[in-house]
Amino acid sequence: MFSELHDFLESDMNANSLKESITCHLRSLLDKFNQYFLTENVEPFDWVRQPFTNCSSNNLPSELEDALIELSSDRTLQASFASKTLDEFWLSVVQEYPGLSKAAMDILTPFGSTYLCEKTFSSLAYIKNKYRCRLNSMEENLRVAVSSIDPRIDLL
Repeated sequence: MFSELHDFLESDMNANSLKESITCHLRSLLDKFNQYFLTENVEPFDWVRQPFTNCSSNNLPSELEDALIELSSDRTLQASFASKTLDEFWLSVVQEYPGLSKAAMDILTPFGSTYLCEKTFSSLAYIKNKYRCRLNSMEENLRVAVSSIDPRIDLL
């Protein structure tokens, strides 16, 4: 079933070098994981998860802190908060509290641009493989591959 693995295991590579290679790779993955998901103190961001409780250490600029105080005293929004997810709630208050909503969404979605970039590179690797290496114009193909709009083939 795994011919390449079988060939690799039968080669003259010893188990210790394989173990070292795997250990090095796993350490590298751990470093990357720690780079993306820092284990720093998340207490200053409690206002995003619990906007209706008084947080003394939220590290917000004064205009956003005033907006947070105003938001936390609104009983209608508090009832709305109980029935929505965090991102739905912060997107629903964007008209009333645009600065506060943007700051909360920046905290909740830190990898928005990284995702699109990685998706584009994956699409490029898939499109431009050894069987399709003569494609010159990649822009149109990538635009279709990365687009979130579903194609309406029946209208073509």
